[in-house]
Amino acid sequence: MKRRVVITGMDTINPLGDTLEEYYSNLIKGKSGIKRWTSLDLSKVDCKIGGDLGDYDFKSRLEQLRGQIEENLHKKLRKLFRNMTFSNKAATLTAIHAFLDAGLFGVDIDPDRFGVVVGGHNFNSNYVLKNIHQFEEEPAYIEPLFGVEALDPNIPATISEVLGAQGPTFTMGAACSSGNIALREGFRNIISGECDVMIVSGAIFDMTSSDIHAMAYLDTLAIDEKYYDMPEKASRPFDAGRSGFVPSHGAGTIIIESLDFAQERNASIRAEVLGVAANANANHLPVPSAETQARLIQNLLRNTGVRPEEVDYVNCHATSTPVGDTLEIKAIKQAFGKHAYALKLNAPKSMLGHVCWSAPIVESIGGILQMEHGMLHPSINIDRLDPEVDLDVCKDGPVKHQIRMMLKNSFGFGGLNCCSLIKRYEG
Repeated sequence: MKRRVVITGMDTINPLGDTLEEYYSNLIKGKSGIKRWTSLDLSKVDCKIGGDLGDYDFKSRLEQLRGQIEENLHKKLRKLFRNMTFSNKAATLTAIHAFLDAGLFGVDIDPDRFGVVVGGHNFNSNYVLKNIHQFEEEPAYIEPLFGVEALDPNIPATISEVLGAQGPTFTMGAACSSGNIALREGFRNIISGECDVMIVSGAIFDMTSSDIHAMAYLDTLAIDEKYYDMPEKASRPFDAGRSGFVPSHGAGTIIIESLDFAQERNASIRAEVLGVAANANANHLPVPSAETQARLIQNLLRNTGVRPEEVDYVNCHATSTPVGDTLEIKAIKQAFGKHAYALKLNAPKSMLGHVCWSAPIVESIGGILQMEHGMLHPSINIDRLDPEVDLDVCKDGPVKHQIRMMLKNSFGFGGLNCCSLIKRYEG
């Protein structure tokens, strides 16, 4: 029999908050986390708004852990933080807080059956660029651990070090589907019997001004100057006037375990992961395919033995691009048929912006919080609903709804698609 996989802990740092309570509260309020960038010089870039966390106070968040974890571990973290990158600090902090949320400190875990998967790639772009400039100016003054900290695998390696995981540990990249791809790998490690516990983290893409410029050059970002003075209005999935996505910082971690392991330690279970599926458009350009997305959703339903009518909520990818949003709606209708009109949908990126590689994890956490509270957040900034969007996208405010089963969509650049199916845990 296939092992069941459950979620026992989670944590996030994103433009809407750095606690689960704050994150959920701001989602329900329909509050935007988008503002003008201050941590990057975007004077040469058309897009000047986003979910900027470049000035986030990691020292204070680390200090909050004092007394919640052993002093020796806290001391070790303080030492590690002296050289850690922005992205690594966020991922490690969310992993530790999620581990606390899961109640795993002090639990006897076989280290060989406990692993870490971090979704994403090119995490440290800004850190690398700064050191390149420093090298050109004076090589002797580059960061002393640049050769270690700049590498993407250093993030899962750090998490494994501080939490003692010695099982499968690595990064997995698939653009904006990375978080779900990481969840897929962690899920497979558990159902195969190889692991009992997996940390699945989505790390911050520490983007540079040139990264944002490159995305704007592809005509994918919201660059209209009218949003400079009202940045909270720029991300508008499903609105007829949407013009592109808004780049943001964000990190999140989910702890998954085998149901048996969680039950043996009387863990509090937040939700159950039924399955995660992936496919590709066979087109490297950032051009989505409704047909491929629909086929992926259908494959996921078939592989998990779930009937379409059992799904009641879709946490949409919905980036606010003119083409992407309507094609996602088309895919949902193709996959679910008439049942699509009974589904509830919403667009977390309307408030978060696009947190890139970590989006599937950060947004899944928001979906699970909605599942626990019986309330769906609104999709904000829909002043005029696109006529092609004829499904219920929660455009008029929060909606009372008891989620039983959530489909989480993620469709990345390069046509790399991955969707997960997460169910309310019912024993």
